[in-house]
Amino acid sequence: MATELCQYCGVDLDATPPRQEIGYVYGIECSACPPDRRRSLVLARPTRVAELTCPVCGARLAPADEHPDVLVVKELTYEVCDACGERCGVAAVRKLRDVSGGTM
Repeated sequence: MATELCQYCGVDLDATPPRQEIGYVYGIECSACPPDRRRSLVLARPTRVAELTCPVCGARLAPADEHPDVLVVKELTYEVCDACGERCGVAAVRKLRDVSGGTM
């Protein structure tokens, strides 16, 4: 377990064990963005997706798992507090793709 107390409601997570939920994060650096607005972004998604849209310029990045602008794809196992329903920790991280060279 990542934490002992829920950071949101303070419930003892040893007494009320959290449930687990899977989510995905995508680290992107969109080459279609204008150079003065280009930056690294992390996009969270509840399920694995086939395509992403850059929130800065609107470019379509597909397929999400192979596009050159999608540098990192990670599967996260979250701990979700049964008392308040908030994600209160990360129990596990699995890298599905990492071509960032360790920058993300």
